Amino acid sequence: MKHFEIPWSFYFQFDQKTQMMRLQLSEMFKQKESMPNNYYVLSYEDVITLLHKYDHRKLNYFFDNQMKDTFDMVIRIKNLNKKKGYIKTHAVCYIKDETMHCLSINYLDVIETKKKLDQFITTNDVVIDIDNLQGQIFKKDLKIDVIERHLYQMIYRTYSI
Repeated sequence: MKHFEIPWSFYFQFDQKTQMMRLQLSEMFKQKESMPNNYYVLSYEDVITLLHKYDHRKLNYFFDNQMKDTFDMVIRIKNLNKKKGYIKTHAVCYIKDETMHCLSINYLDVIETKKKLDQFITTNDVVIDIDNLQGQIFKKDLKIDVIERHLYQMIYRTYSI
């Protein structure tokens, strides 16, 4: 059986009532984006500033539609190293107790993993693991097995860059 690890960029919890977000960056993402901290609590105004305007609307859309199952969405956050542009990620999410829990993976990492998987799928069983979650403060809140199963389904979609 072949194992593939896919790196995560950040985890966030979005509270529907307060419209605030708790954001935990992976060590890799923190270094790549030259961020001083791994953990942030963002106010409503900060969330609006950080997320692409359409993606902020998506967060409330999933609450309004009372999503019960695991779902995914593309989330674009401001590129903090540049004055313009967004970093495109693919978030795998679920809602529990009026809080959305999402693990975001760089969109290009999803496509790269899909390319690697396509080479093995006809001859081997494949397992996808999310890289480096040990010791993260949010780990107790995260349904890792559910997210990894959804990630497997997500990777088998058709993607374009």
